[in-house]
Formats: sequence, C-alpha cells, structure tokens
Amino acid sequence: MGNIDSTGNGLYVHVPFCTKKCSYCAFNVSHNGLHLQGDYFKALGAEVLHYLTNGPFELRGVGFDTVYFGGGTPSLVDPSLIADFLASIPLAGGAEVSIEVNPESARRELFTSYVDSGVTRVSIGVQSFDDKVLCYYGRTHDAAGAERAIELAVETEGLSVGIDLVYGSEVEDDKSWSRTVLKTASLATGISHVSAYALGIEKRTKLHYDKAKSQSEDVLAERYLMADEAFEGCGLQNYEISNWACTDGRCRHNANYWSWGDYLGVGLGAHSHFGRSRWWNDPSLKGYIAAVKTQGTGFLAGEELVDSQVEAERLMLALRIQGGLSEKELKTWVSRTESEELLGLFEIVNGRASLKPRGRLLADGVFRALSA
Repeated sequence: MGNIDSTGNGLYVHVPFCTKKCSYCAFNVSHNGLHLQGDYFKALGAEVLHYLTNGPFELRGVGFDTVYFGGGTPSLVDPSLIADFLASIPLAGGAEVSIEVNPESARRELFTSYVDSGVTRVSIGVQSFDDKVLCYYGRTHDAAGAERAIELAVETEGLSVGIDLVYGSEVEDDKSWSRTVLKTASLATGISHVSAYALGIEKRTKLHYDKAKSQSEDVLAERYLMADEAFEGCGLQNYEISNWACTDGRCRHNANYWSWGDYLGVGLGAHSHFGRSRWWNDPSLKGYIAAVKTQGTGFLAGEELVDSQVEAERLMLALRIQGGLSEKELKTWVSRTESEELLGLFEIVNGRASLKPRGRLLADGVFRALSA
C-alpha cells in the first residue's frame, strides 16, 4: 500500500511559540515563552543528537531527506536559530526543508534568510481571504496581508510556496468560500501547493468553549467539491484528500507520513514513528527543556503497534492518497465485505486505485466498511 514517494528519513521540529492562540487551535503552543527560544532550540539540537547517537531512531542514508518546522508559529523565532539548527543536523543532498509562516511575520529579508539557511518551501497560514472569517478564527492578519505575504514569498528565488486554508465556519457562506477559492486559483501561477481542511471544533479550544458550530456535512461536501474543481482546473492536482499541488510541488515530508514512513519528532508534544514503535514528548515548554537536560530527550510515553494496528493504519492512510492501493489490494479488501458497491467509489489508473472526488468525502466510512 502507498504510492506516494516516501523517504523514511523525516524530521519534524515543533516550534510552539505564538502571540495568540487561534479559536480552533488544539495544538501544544506557548503564548508567553518566546524569551526561552534560545534554550528551546538548544534542547531541540540536543534531542536530535541523542536519538542519532543512541537510537531507537536510525537514519537510513546520509541524512534527513525532509525537515518540517511546524507550530505554533515558527516564523516568530529569530531566523538565526533556524539557520544554526539546520547547520547542526545531517541533511541529505536535495533535502526538502519546510517552515510554516504566518502572514503577519512575512518580510522579504525573512524569506531570503530562510533560503540562505537551506529552507526550500514555506507553508503560509492564510486560512481564508475573507476578513470576517479571519476575525472569527482569531487570526492576526487580514486578507490583504495574506496576499502580500504570498507575493513576497513567490518573489523569493529558490522558495516553493504553499498556502493553508480552513473552511466550514458558521460565519462563512457560499459567497465567502467562493471568494477564497477563486483568489487561491488566481494565485496558482505562483504557488505550488494548497491544503484545505474542513473546520473541526476540538475540545479545549475557544470555539469549543463558545459552543460554536461548523457547517452541516452537506455544506462541507459542496465546499470541498467547489475547491477541488477550482484547484484541479488551475493545474493543482489532488494527491491527498485535503492537499493539491503542481507536479513538483508535493510536500515530500507529509507524503512520508501518509505512506507510513519513519520520522523523528523533536520539541514539546512532538510525535515520532520508527518501525512499529511510536512515542511522544512532554507537552509543556519548561517540562520539555528540563527533560532534555536530564535524560537527553523529551520522551513522555510510547507504544508498540501490533499487526492489526499496522494493517488498519496503513489502510486508512492509503485511502487518503492518490493511488494508495493497488487494484488487487482493493479487490482483496472489498472481498472481505459484502459491499461490492464500494468499488464504484474508486477509479483505477495504471493498476492503482484512488477514491473519486465524491468518494473522498466518504473516506472514513469506506475505511470502516473495509476494516470491519
């Protein structure tokens, strides 16, 4: 299973610092810890070194093939910390190095410094091109600022540019989402990647406490199909349920996740996966820094996956990506059920099976049916 190229040498770096927590955010972030950024990055470097020296994570090759700085707001930190960190770790030739950027952080000199440090792609957290929706999400930029950030990034030589969108809030209507989709499509000559996720209201978020609601499943489905048609129409092909890219714009780091590859996660709350082992770190800023000082890593807990878990997770991920199953694998899975009609949700290209656009909307149900 899995038909997207994966490397197995991925490194995820969690950068938790934020000036403000967005209303939908359930990630591990720190609002008042930026003064600890130096200590934090020392801990990140020490944790990578510990794992490469002592295991259990092992580099298969000459270095990390992909690095992803996620958050939080990585673009808040001093760019020299990013540069020093990248200089301290082994990187394979042609490594993909990604960093998430908030529009309000965008500056021409910031993007230039990233490229000089080895960063190859940025993912800009646009979320919407409607100011009313951005206010609802608690974002600190407006639509004009998002467009300006994209422009600066696109003008930076050597940088691949992607944007992230979120749809389905209760203040968003068809006209609002259409405006965001059309604006995104108009920028497709410069950007190489778009992620678009339906809003999920998770526990311990502001939206959860405010008892907010997202749109109905039917509305979310139509919003998704609108985006898929527009993005495909401007040359951005769907390669994972919520991700579209030009031919050479796919995110190799995320492709490794979706292909059930190995990756090391460093930083507070970061998760790692190696073989059948999965583990995760202390979720607090000071707790993580202290743990690295005393034990070399931020390790909090972990688990060993059994055969049934591996099989289920690989199927779930394969259903999300284009060509994730071979035609033979699909027919084998379907033969275990009494639901031959499931085959109608797939298209077969060169012996590989992918969910059709409307089938993608039912991916969770398809997984449950096949794995029952």
